[in-house]
Amino acid sequence: MGAVQNAKIILLATVAAIAYGILHDQITARLCVEYFTIGHLPLFPTSSPTVLAICWGVAATFGLGALLGVVLALVSQSGGLPAVPIPRLFKSILRLLAVMAISASLAGVAGFELSRRSIIGVPAAFAELVPPGRHDRFMAVWFVHGASYVVGLVGASFLILRIWRARGCPRVLSLVPHSKAGVVRAVILAVITVLIAWFRFAKF
Repeated sequence: MGAVQNAKIILLATVAAIAYGILHDQITARLCVEYFTIGHLPLFPTSSPTVLAICWGVAATFGLGALLGVVLALVSQSGGLPAVPIPRLFKSILRLLAVMAISASLAGVAGFELSRRSIIGVPAAFAELVPPGRHDRFMAVWFVHGASYVVGLVGASFLILRIWRARGCPRVLSLVPHSKAGVVRAVILAVITVLIAWFRFAKF
């Protein structure tokens, strides 16, 4: 039963992250498609805002959502203590996504205004490629995405810490796993972390 619950939590967090990413990018791709076609390497050969939003919405959030799900499952279900019900975790994830959306919206307005007032500008690597009339929107979208990542990572860390402390700080992952399940969890965490780091930093 524990494995089933863990799988449900991982799936829930992954699907929630992907859904947010796709909806998020459906908006930003229409605000400034150049952020995706010029600001990113051309992994997806299309200029369609809808297709780009779907592709990048999945690619940018799948690993992070899965990682959040794995850690949430560890802190909310293990340790021999009463498990946190999945509906409660779902509500917490929804609140986190709502905070991310609000923060991203405010950051986008700030980025647009800062660019419009020439306080900040498009990075030199993209300045000549992005049409001048789209610079303000490019920076707005840049700020939107940056805020979503920062608030999402900080908020997820806070959520995990809060659940872990509320359950009496259970030992969820030893430095050296002593069981097959522990080894599997450690390998999954390591693989997901490496994939996220490679995808987000090695390619951009």
